[in-house]
Amino acid sequence: MLSGGGEMAGRIEAHDWSSTPLGPIHSWPTSLKVAVGICLQSSFPAAIYWGDDLRLIYNDAWSPIPAERHPWALGRPGAEVWSDIWGVVGQQLQDVVDASKGFVAYDQMLRMRRQGVVEDTHWNYSFTPILGDDGRVWGVFNQGHETTDRVLHARAQDFLIQISDRLRSATEGGRPPTDVLDTTVAALGGYFNAARCGYCEIEDGRVCTVRAEWRRDDGVVSVLAGSHDLRDYGGAMAVATAAGKVIIRDDLGADPDLSDEERERFRSIGVAANLVVPIAREGRAFALVFVHADRPRRWRSREIATLRDAVDRMSLAYERALATHRMEQSERRFATLFSQTAVGFTEIDLEGRVMRVNESMRRLLGRGDEVQGLPIEQLLHPLDREKWRRLLAQNARDGESFGIEKRYLRPDGSEVWAVSTVTRLMGEGGAPGEFFIVTIDVSERREAERLRGLLVAELNHRVRNNIVTVQSLVRHSRMNAVTPQEFETALDARLAALARAHDLLMRETWTAASLGELVVDTLAPYALGREGRVRSQGPTILLAPTAAVTLNMALHELATNAAKFGALSNEEGRVNVSWSVKQSAIDLVWRESGGPAVAPPQRRGFGRRLIERGATQELGGAVTLSFAPGGVTCAFRIPLSQKVMAP
Repeated sequence: MLSGGGEMAGRIEAHDWSSTPLGPIHSWPTSLKVAVGICLQSSFPAAIYWGDDLRLIYNDAWSPIPAERHPWALGRPGAEVWSDIWGVVGQQLQDVVDASKGFVAYDQMLRMRRQGVVEDTHWNYSFTPILGDDGRVWGVFNQGHETTDRVLHARAQDFLIQISDRLRSATEGGRPPTDVLDTTVAALGGYFNAARCGYCEIEDGRVCTVRAEWRRDDGVVSVLAGSHDLRDYGGAMAVATAAGKVIIRDDLGADPDLSDEERERFRSIGVAANLVVPIAREGRAFALVFVHADRPRRWRSREIATLRDAVDRMSLAYERALATHRMEQSERRFATLFSQTAVGFTEIDLEGRVMRVNESMRRLLGRGDEVQGLPIEQLLHPLDREKWRRLLAQNARDGESFGIEKRYLRPDGSEVWAVSTVTRLMGEGGAPGEFFIVTIDVSERREAERLRGLLVAELNHRVRNNIVTVQSLVRHSRMNAVTPQEFETALDARLAALARAHDLLMRETWTAASLGELVVDTLAPYALGREGRVRSQGPTILLAPTAAVTLNMALHELATNAAKFGALSNEEGRVNVSWSVKQSAIDLVWRESGGPAVAPPQRRGFGRRLIERGATQELGGAVTLSFAPGGVTCAFRIPLSQKVMAP
């Protein structure tokens, strides 16, 4: 029952079960022993709730779920372990016991305490009744995993779409720019389930004046009146905010960076945790958006990224709204705005020649005063000039303002992507006058879109390849298995090996994998408890994704065979993996020693076929397998190529 069950098998064996209603392990009913055996052998998070008080038994994969409650949770009643969420899962478990019918939950929200902080988590899990000899439900088999990140990601995407729509509405119909701020802080307050959310403008690097505030309608105190000195809420926090750094505080009451007076100031306005995102220009913050919580909470990285994205959108919308609003003011106000705004402004005559530009536009174009008098078309990328001429001609016909996304060419040959809104001003008597252009640099967004496109294309390619690989693993594991358990074990191990290779590649965004890390990660499960018996050495080599996956699967097959029949099946055997680069090829050698006497296999199994086909067909190399009595040796020779080496 406990064989091969990992860390939790040892903990279960050592546990004092005699002091529990379950009694000594040898007295456990067969149904419990079978369930525990299945649980421990599963690579998926699994647990068992047993007996009238639903005592908890679980496997290695499930042990991270209780977090700091592990390993204390082993053998304890479920109601004691999960006191914070028992109001939900306790009833679900009882329903399974009463009805003798399984239950499954998708993205179940559980308000769970972890590391001393209560936070909303989401889970996929199932409960399956375990019947005893008398036909009654004696226990419940549980499998599940956390989906919080995925739920938060989907929620964040929906939220950002909604806030973009709201900001678009807030900038239409001549509405004041402050509508952008009010719209944003209200949306953020609801999204974060906050006590208070607001937008401040910073003066002199330290004085913060609240311009927009949203607060939960249950007695939350307003901080809108007057201005505030950032230093009153922590000197280090004030310096970081003024420098444009995000402030993250999970528990202000226990923050060692704050004085007692500063903690009391936060407590007096009902703030237990806060998140502050400055809006900076040229390295200095000129505004900030804050989110206040009235209880300690852990700010997740995805929440922080969502807030920053929303603030960027709000900032851009606010800038646009301000620009539009100020253009409607008097010539004096317009002249001041023209010279000071961070948005690029350009005026061109009816012939398309630049009359004047502001400093922001000069920076965007990478030009000085020489830009005046040049045809605007001459500043555009050749591929965008026809689109510009077409939209300008349409404007001449209908007089409607238009937007255009285009590239400018700088004198050094570099390109700048920008979004412009072009409006024809009317002269005296209603005659068409010059054109006024508002321009915003979107080069970073375009670059992000380009990289996202590359990643999506790469992901599509990898998914197709992985489907083929998994199909092959399933087919051949089934062909070579004698029993369903043998098929499941072999397939689980091979899929785990494939997943490890993917985890390694994810660290470098699917661009490369270190051969040394690949070998160590692949052999790590087999090195446990065998200190000094599994070794690897070789120079630093970066592999392309295909080569990394292929070598990972080959090494996994060799390690599995060594653990079953070879050097890792006894107490003395050793495995050594070494590699070098010689004559434009990688020489990698797997060598076993000290194990049982080796005899050549009677048939060519799937593992051997996978190794030989991967080295030749996938990597264009060769492999030599030797079954000398002293130990198995497998030598790979892989020519260096773009398929093998990462760029």
